Amino acid sequence: MMKKIHKAFYRHVDLNTYHSIIALNGELPDQSFFDDTLPVIATDGAANSLNKIGVKPKIIIGDLDSVDPILLKNTEFLYISDQNKCDFDKALDYAAQSNLLPAIVLGANGGYIDHVLNNISTLISIGGTFYTPPIVGHALRAESLTTFLLPINTKISLIGATKTLISTHGLHWELSHSTLSFINKNSCFNRTVKNRVSIHVHSGCCLAMIYLEDTPDAGKDAVISGVQHLIHTFSDAIP
Repeated sequence: MMKKIHKAFYRHVDLNTYHSIIALNGELPDQSFFDDTLPVIATDGAANSLNKIGVKPKIIIGDLDSVDPILLKNTEFLYISDQNKCDFDKALDYAAQSNLLPAIVLGANGGYIDHVLNNISTLISIGGTFYTPPIVGHALRAESLTTFLLPINTKISLIGATKTLISTHGLHWELSHSTLSFINKNSCFNRTVKNRVSIHVHSGCCLAMIYLEDTPDAGKDAVISGVQHLIHTFSDAIP
């Protein structure tokens, strides 16, 4: 049974719609997050972090250049040397072949900024969900209408991963057939004004990042907040 620290996440998602957890080599939630019903797929560096918090993955995947060799003695592992794919890609390939998608992705905010952006780009390409407390991110695909039940004044950011046509209902700054794109206009640090928020992606793909805790607009605790500020600043600089 998870502790209160993650209860907002488990209220937000329906675990029955996910088949696994993929752990990347970034900041991971504590042991109380993990639910025994979902198998954990660990990239090799993440296996070390999982071991420290007492979580044993179903399998460790990657080129195994970062994992503690001792862990390989008691855990199934899959060595893949292909340097044309990152460990995240390798984990996703395994999950797809094993019918373990969709997955909840953890640790996407680890490493240098290029690693973070690459992780998010990869996640968007599969239409997945990531959790980096206090933020949960959903990649919303074209021609989708998604409804979230959220407390009023929840902070939410919408980023156009590609050129995205989007409409919303229930936000302070509503969007009506608005165009969002990574190198142009986005909707960062918006707020909910209704408990039921709908996001209609007419075309393209949108990354919706929802804060599960009350967070001021100036907050800088989450690494993903820094990514959002970077995107927002970069977008404003493009004529």
